[in-house]
Amino acid sequence: MAEFRVLLFDLGGVLLRLHRQNEIFGLPIDESEFLQRWIQSPAVREFESGAIDAERFARAIVVEAELPYDWQEFLERFEAWPDQLYPGVTDLLDNIPSRYRRVLLSNTNAIHWHRNGVADELAGRFENVFLSYLTGQLKPDRQSFQLVRDQLDCDAGQIVFFDDNPANVCAATEFGCHSILTKGAGELRTSLEELGVFP
Repeated sequence: MAEFRVLLFDLGGVLLRLHRQNEIFGLPIDESEFLQRWIQSPAVREFESGAIDAERFARAIVVEAELPYDWQEFLERFEAWPDQLYPGVTDLLDNIPSRYRRVLLSNTNAIHWHRNGVADELAGRFENVFLSYLTGQLKPDRQSFQLVRDQLDCDAGQIVFFDDNPANVCAATEFGCHSILTKGAGELRTSLEELGVFP
């Protein structure tokens, strides 16, 4: 696997544990349907690309998703969605050999990035951090992967991408990355071992 030089990680669901969406939002749908709806939501896309603030986002999504509660309650639920980094994640990142470039690519927002000390725990552990609310680019859009490739000055084929959303994995694969559907630190470690990152 010597051709791989960039290890590109998603945040939520891969490095960061998320509470189950049906428990947080009270939606009677399975995870795969929720993830698909989430990344296609106009309100989500505007918020996580930094185009609107939290209140406008909450008001919009309550109407868009026909939620049975008001925007203030939605925002409380939304803020509580992330938990903590999966146990062992920081050690896992720290033990990746220096010949690999560690990079973070996340659809996220200022609320979640700074919740529970996540930003502080990950500080210094990545060569580059691409957060959608700062870059304005969202997965699974091609531009999000193009931004990473261009900023790192590498070929797409040198990137291994880890994400828990099948749509993002498919998009990265179409872009030319080697992409792996991964959830949690255990699956991530197994994937890294299979790639030969760890001896």
